[in-house]
Amino acid sequence: MIYFKQYNQLTPAEQQVAATVGVPESFITKKASGQAIKKNVDNGSVDRLYLSLVLHALLKETNIWSVAEKFNTSRGFVQTLLNSAASFSSSVLHFCEELDEFWVYKALFTELSKKLTYCVKAELIPLMEVAGVLEARAKQLYNTGYKTLAHLANADPEVLVKMIEHLSRRQARQIVSSAKMLLAEKAEALQEEAEELLRIPTDIP
Repeated sequence: MIYFKQYNQLTPAEQQVAATVGVPESFITKKASGQAIKKNVDNGSVDRLYLSLVLHALLKETNIWSVAEKFNTSRGFVQTLLNSAASFSSSVLHFCEELDEFWVYKALFTELSKKLTYCVKAELIPLMEVAGVLEARAKQLYNTGYKTLAHLANADPEVLVKMIEHLSRRQARQIVSSAKMLLAEKAEALQEEAEELLRIPTDIP
């Protein structure tokens, strides 16, 4: 019944994805109501889709306790699933980075890996990439107006200390310094990528 309830909360497009991977709505409906199932459905696909629903809920809510309660499972199970998915996503990302023809998957898995690793709302991810900034601190920064990496890199440590609760001057200076370094690294990476795209092949006559 949990499976059935979560499935029914999916959008029509998401339900179509479920059917495409081998788990049609009719199967889940009959399974939940205890009816006989004539069509052969791969149990592995059914199990993987269920785990995908757990991860889907995590990416939307970011609260492990809430998701564990919703799926009537332990917090430890959800945390282990999240860690495994983040690790696997990172491995696939590294694989895609080695093959130019997989560039579109690289873009997809870069964002997905970050979301699974941090398991926070998307707007907090850029802040949590900064050394010393965890979820609670990222929320504080975001709510006080430091919504982007650039905002944080240009912040005055003295102002941060006054605005952010329980933040020492040393921590504030470290956060701003780390943000500046990270911003510079991202800018350099973008510059290199732009130069690569603009480079004219030498073998063209």
